[in-house]
Amino acid sequence: MNKNISRIGAALILAAVSAAASAGHDRDDYGRDHGRGPDRSYARVIAAEPIFEQVRYTVPVQSCWVEAREVGYSRPNSTGAAIVGGAVGALIGNSIGHGDGRAVATVGGAVVGAVVGREVARNANPSPRYEQVERCRTVHEERFDRQVAGYRVTYVWSGRRSVVHLPQDPGRYVRVDYRGRAFG
Repeated sequence: MNKNISRIGAALILAAVSAAASAGHDRDDYGRDHGRGPDRSYARVIAAEPIFEQVRYTVPVQSCWVEAREVGYSRPNSTGAAIVGGAVGALIGNSIGHGDGRAVATVGGAVVGAVVGREVARNANPSPRYEQVERCRTVHEERFDRQVAGYRVTYVWSGRRSVVHLPQDPGRYVRVDYRGRAFG
């Protein structure tokens, strides 16, 4: 009978030690020990779904093109015009003059043609000169992007299912306070 009492006593002592050892710990659904206390309790995460938001931002974009720019005017060459005018005048004077007067008419026509050619070139409208110039402009384009704003986390603590929004994915377990409220 003493043996039965000592066996019962040993079993009671073993049960008390086991209960005391497991009193400070919480086991999850898989039998893993996660500790207890206001800053050491964990709940098993069932699902963590990302919450997306659309973000607007601007990007500088450079746009370039080539255009012709007026850089000045070019006047006709008055010397060349005088030479051409003199030659034309000499031909006309030569065809008008007869006999000994033909040489005088040729020289006179050349002088008059040179003066007229130079004056025509001087009074002619100058033509503009152009060069190719590259122009650029920076424009800010508006763009949109989808970013993760947080996570909708479903977890189980003490047999109760709860949902919370957290800024990051907690992984397989989420920290909870003594009431079972999750915090990140």
